[in-house]
Amino acid sequence: MAKRILMMGSINIDLTMYADALPKPGETIKTDNFSTFPGGKGGNQAAAAAKLGADVRYLTKLGDDMFSNTLIESQRSYGVDTSRIIIEKGNTAGIAMIMVNKEAQNSIMFTPGANSALTPEDVRAHQDAFDGCDFLEITMEIRTDTVYEAIRIAKEKGLKVILDPAPAPPEGLPADIISLIDYMKPNETETEILTGIRINGAEDAFRALDKLRSCGVKNPIVSLGKDGFAAYPDPDGKPKHFKAVEVNSIDTTAAGDIFLGALSSRLAAGSSFAEALQFANAAASLSTAAKGAQTSIPELDDVLSLMGERRG
Repeated sequence: MAKRILMMGSINIDLTMYADALPKPGETIKTDNFSTFPGGKGGNQAAAAAKLGADVRYLTKLGDDMFSNTLIESQRSYGVDTSRIIIEKGNTAGIAMIMVNKEAQNSIMFTPGANSALTPEDVRAHQDAFDGCDFLEITMEIRTDTVYEAIRIAKEKGLKVILDPAPAPPEGLPADIISLIDYMKPNETETEILTGIRINGAEDAFRALDKLRSCGVKNPIVSLGKDGFAAYPDPDGKPKHFKAVEVNSIDTTAAGDIFLGALSSRLAAGSSFAEALQFANAAASLSTAAKGAQTSIPELDDVLSLMGERRG
């Protein structure tokens, strides 16, 4: 029987422009395109997990503005249960302004809006949202004390925790929190903050994996950007460097979010960690062949087809 995911973390509107190059400080670049996409790391991961077959419930806080209404309807369109979203009158949705260059690299500025108004007290008051769920998937674009309280409640209720530590707190994660995490995927910068190990390739990533496991993270994943990621597909085996699947990339926005949403969808479906990693890798790679965040989430059949091609 498939398991349910409780999603927490940022949800916002992405205002996106594409240009040949990203502007330097003080430089103005003219472009002839502009798009508005539903986004936020939590929103992207929820949409990806639901579109790829998972039963997803969302606990967050939004405002009563037009963008908040758009975000709720967008999540519903993917099949996400939005009944636990808290509406705060007079507040607004978060907004991210994203610029993407011709190499598909992006630069982002973000204002959290109602995301930052979700408090530990809110989580405790709505902790019945955890009931009936098997995984908590949470991102750190909301208050750190709120994240930590959610993780504690999740473990008290027997949920497995999937953490996206972006952005990683400069002081790292408290020892009592990091030891509660079942799955975590930091990028190179976040890995250095969390472990003190600078990542310049797979061997550094392997050392960082070992450091994270020694801190209590059961299944860490170290992202290497365009070079893929490193993980222990078999917790009792050796670490492995997974290369990204080659596709015609045009926009890397939200590829990491789609990776985690895809990973959680497979774990909730009962797949092994190794199988879930392969699926997430294919889904994230396919997402870079389309523009936007949630608009780039691939179809389940396309992910399975790409995996079949790789296995063949």
